[in-house]
Amino acid sequence: MTEKEEFCENIRNCEGSMYFLARSIVRNDADAAEVISESVYRAYKSLSSLKSRESFKAWILRIVHNTAVELVRKNAKIIPMEEISPSAAAEDTAPTADSRLSVRKAVESLRQPYRTVVTLFYYDNLSVSEIAKITGSSLASVKKQLSRAREMLRESLKEDFAHE
Repeated sequence: MTEKEEFCENIRNCEGSMYFLARSIVRNDADAAEVISESVYRAYKSLSSLKSRESFKAWILRIVHNTAVELVRKNAKIIPMEEISPSAAAEDTAPTADSRLSVRKAVESLRQPYRTVVTLFYYDNLSVSEIAKITGSSLASVKKQLSRAREMLRESLKEDFAHE
């Protein structure tokens, strides 16, 4: 297998994790797709910096994380349509019986960095040490963020159950 074929295979194996991480940070599909595309390009360009083939997933997720954070910072001054037109936002966020209890929606409502650590820990099954490497945080920070995120989710989901 050539280096290019191996790279493509590794990307295919990680695409779900890459999407969920990017989506958890940028919060929409179009930007997530842009982040993934840019991340794959950057990864391919800097493939020589990958020290160990076994750490490909952590390496590519680190690139996705950094690219997504960069995009969020770049777009920080853009005002979302929901803030301009409250009626449009109300139509998009009208809760249904299924979606109100959705854990995924509760996770998406978390602010950063909690959304990222929950996504990586629960959806990508990464360890706390792997998350620390990807996000550039300490182990203690990741553990504290996970703990706080769990509490926020518990409160959020408790409110949903109370409205039933």
